[in-house]
Amino acid sequence: MRRMSVTSRLLLLTLLALMPALLVLTYNLFSARQAAYREMHSSALDTGRLASLEMQRIISSVRSTLEVLSTVPILRTGPGRPCSDYIRAVDDKLETLENVTVMSPAGQLLCTSKPARIADFSDRDYYQRALASKEFVVGTYIEDRITGQAALPLALPVLDQGEVRQIIVAYLDLTWLGMRVRERGYSDGGSSLTVADRNGVILARQPFPERFVGTRIPDAFQDLLHADAPGTMELVSQDGTRRIIGYYPDQNGVYVSAGYSVEGGLEQVSQVTYFGLAVIALAIVGPFFAVWWAGYALIRRPAHEIVRSIDAWRSGQENARTGMTGDGAFGIIGSAVDAFMDELALRREQQQQDDRMRQMLIRELDHRIKNILSMVQAVARQTFRSSDSVTELSDAFFRRLNAMAGAHQLLTKNWQSASVRATVETAVAPFEDPKRRRFHINGEDFEAPSSIALSLSMALHELCTNAAKYGALSADAGRVEISWTYSAAPGGDFVFTWVESGGPTVAPPKREGFGTLMIERVLSQQLQADVHLDYRPEGLHCRIKAPADKMAAASDRDHEDASFSPQVTAPAAQ
Repeated sequence: MRRMSVTSRLLLLTLLALMPALLVLTYNLFSARQAAYREMHSSALDTGRLASLEMQRIISSVRSTLEVLSTVPILRTGPGRPCSDYIRAVDDKLETLENVTVMSPAGQLLCTSKPARIADFSDRDYYQRALASKEFVVGTYIEDRITGQAALPLALPVLDQGEVRQIIVAYLDLTWLGMRVRERGYSDGGSSLTVADRNGVILARQPFPERFVGTRIPDAFQDLLHADAPGTMELVSQDGTRRIIGYYPDQNGVYVSAGYSVEGGLEQVSQVTYFGLAVIALAIVGPFFAVWWAGYALIRRPAHEIVRSIDAWRSGQENARTGMTGDGAFGIIGSAVDAFMDELALRREQQQQDDRMRQMLIRELDHRIKNILSMVQAVARQTFRSSDSVTELSDAFFRRLNAMAGAHQLLTKNWQSASVRATVETAVAPFEDPKRRRFHINGEDFEAPSSIALSLSMALHELCTNAAKYGALSADAGRVEISWTYSAAPGGDFVFTWVESGGPTVAPPKREGFGTLMIERVLSQQLQADVHLDYRPEGLHCRIKAPADKMAAASDRDHEDASFSPQVTAPAAQ
C-alpha cells in the first residue's frame, strides 16, 4: 500500500481540523432557520392578537354609539322624518358605519339614515337573534337591502320593562374596514390578514380584497373559526402562498387570522446560509494552498476557540465571543460567528424591549380610550336628556366635545400630566376679548395629573359658557378673577376660586343644569373636593377645595388599567 505523502497528510489533517467548524456552522445555520420559524409563528400570533383587539375595539365603539342612541328621546317617537333626520345626522358623522336603522319588534322599518323602499326586515338573522336574546348581537356578512353595499350588521334591542321596544341596527362599512386594515399595515412584506364572521365569510382581506371579501373560508380551515384557543399553523393560503398564520377564533362574532410568508421570513436566513457556505468554501480551499501553515496556531486553537464560544453561548453566556479577527479562514469564520451572535443578542434584546413597550402602550391606550368613551357617554347622556330640539342638542353636545378636545390636545403634549396654568389659559382662551382683557389669572403653576387637568378644563368651560350667557362675560364691563393656591405639604390643600364682577345682576338658577352637575358632582367625585357655588348679585363665586393627598391619589389612578366612569344622575329637564 502506497504511503501518503506529508502534503497529503497535512491536507487530510487540515480537512479533519476544519470538520468541527463546518459542523458548528451547519448547526448554527440550522438553528437560525428554526429560530426564524419560531419568530414567524410568534409574530403571526402577535399580529393576529393586535388585529383581533382592533376589531373588538371597533365593535365596542359601535355598541357604545348604539347604547347612546337608545337613550335619545327622539327615536321613541316612531316612524317619521324627525327620527330619520336625527340618525342621518349621526350616520354622517361616523365614517365607520354604512347605514343605521331603527326597527319595531315586528321587524318593520321605523326610520333609517338612507332612503329605503323596503320596510320588512323580520327575516333577517341578526333581527331574529337580537329579538330572541334581547342582547347586543354581531351579525354575519350581508348585502344591505337599503344601500346594496356589503356590511356587517350590529343590532341592539332597546328594552322597556324587559320587553323589546325597538331594535337599533348599525351596518359596519366593509369598505371602510378594508381601508382600515390596509392603513394599519398588518399585511406588509408578503404577509396577510383575514377578518371573517362566525360563518367563515370573509369581511376584510389583505392582500387581494377584491378576490376574497364575501367568499367563504375553505372547509379545511373552518374548524379554526371555533377553536378552543388561539394558535398558529403552517399552510398554503387561498392565494397560493405558503404562510404561517396566527389565528384568533370567533370572539363576539369575528374571526381574525394573520399570516406571514415563509419565503419572506426565511430570506435573511437564506442570506446567512449563503454566507456560511462561502465561509466554508474559503475555509476548505484556503488551507489547501497554504498547508505549510497548518498547525496548532492556525488550525486547532482557532477551531477550539470557536467551539468554546459557541458552547458558552449555548450554555447561556451571551457575552461569550471568539474575539477572532484577521483575513485568515478561521479569522473570517470567528468574525462571522461573533457578528452572528451580536445580531442574535441585539435582536433578542430589541424584541424584549418592543414587547414591553407594546404591552405598556396597549394598556395605556385601552385605559385612555375607556376614559374618553366614558366621559363622552356621560356628556351625551346629560345633553340628550336636557335639550328640547335637534339644533339645541347638537350645539350643546359639540360645544362640550370641543372642550374635551381642547383639554386632550393639551394633555397629549405630556401623556401623564399638564400645567395647571396652561390648562386654565387653554380653557378660557375662546372667551377672551383680544382688545380688552376679561380674565385675570393668578396662581403658582405646577404639574397636575391628567385626570385632574381634564376635569378642571371641563369645569372651566361650563363656567365660561354660563358667564357668557348670563354672567360677567355677557356685559362689556364684566371680568373674571381666577386664582388658586396649592400646598404639597402633608395636610395641605388645593384651593381654586372663580369670581365674576361687572356683569348683570345674578340670581340663583331655578333648576340644576349640566354645568352645575359637571362642576359639583364630577369634580367632587374625581377629587373628593368641596365645591361651593355662590350666586351673589354682583356675580357668581365658585370655590373648589381639595386635599393635596387626594390629588396625588388621582395621579396614581392614571396609571391603573381602569376607566373613569362617573355616575352622574341628570335632572328630568334642563
